[in-house]
Amino acid sequence: MDKQNIYKESIDAILIKGKSYLDPDFSAQQLADSLGISAFALSRLLKATYGMSYTGIVHSHRIQDAMRHLQDKRFAPYSVDDIGMMVGFKNRQSFFSAFKKATGTTPEKYRLM
Repeated sequence: MDKQNIYKESIDAILIKGKSYLDPDFSAQQLADSLGISAFALSRLLKATYGMSYTGIVHSHRIQDAMRHLQDKRFAPYSVDDIGMMVGFKNRQSFFSAFKKATGTTPEKYRLM
């Protein structure tokens, strides 16, 4: 197994399986530190492995979770803003912006689909 695949497994374990992407304060620097590499090396690795930046990867997972929550009746009592916070966004504006960029619609409209 090459070095890139080893790092990918570690990144997946930390970010996805460990659900670090849900922590709004978990940073690319913290991920780089966990892997024992520089933030610059992490950035290059993420682009080469995933084809996107740290923020892109984190937002992708957060949006996927948000989409599931918005369609799940168990989350009906929660506001769209609450769901944004649950999936790791720090504020409404960043949630709505990332959601619309990823899906082409707002979280509120998505919930009604």
